[in-house]
Amino acid sequence: MKPSRHALLAAAVAALATVWLSRANRSADDWEQVPAEVQATLWPVARPVASFGLLDHHGQAFTAEDLHGHWSLLYFGYLQCPDVCPTTLQSLRGLQRLQASEAEARETRHVFVSVDPANDTPERVAAYLGYFGAGFTGVTGDPDELRKLTDSLGVIHSEHVDEAGVRSIDHTTAILVVDPNGRGVGALAEPHDPASMLQRLRALQDYLSR
Repeated sequence: MKPSRHALLAAAVAALATVWLSRANRSADDWEQVPAEVQATLWPVARPVASFGLLDHHGQAFTAEDLHGHWSLLYFGYLQCPDVCPTTLQSLRGLQRLQASEAEARETRHVFVSVDPANDTPERVAAYLGYFGAGFTGVTGDPDELRKLTDSLGVIHSEHVDEAGVRSIDHTTAILVVDPNGRGVGALAEPHDPASMLQRLRALQDYLSR
């Protein structure tokens, strides 16, 4: 049986994780000291976000500098995504509600990055995000600038057209975690249950803040 595109994407992400581990500054012994609940989220090697120039959903410049000074959760998707994108954004909305209810919650920016910038204009992204509340920053823009961002974080996205002429984009479904220094430090993989994500995110932040 021919593997599905989603299975191939999962395999590619796993291969990237193996590369990151082999290049880790931490020794194998050091890695064993990382708590299990953090290992599931933490990347062994941080990935600095490359310089890029995109637009937010208000049409204002959005660059790597906008990912400094606070924690950021980045989700890469597109407006015509039929299932996983709206489901994940709804889960992130749930996470925002949980964070808002906790006195010690850290400032976290929730960013939706379109991997279909040719169709997803700032105006369309703004209208789409309106269904999920005001807690999101939408990002779109020049495809070459988008590639700088996605390549630096190891995000996979590729367009396909099936035999019926239906267009779709395969893309990384994990929510990426960027630290206040503008470095990708981990990923929240599925399932994207808000309570589980909050627990994993807080464990990662606490570990990296030591």
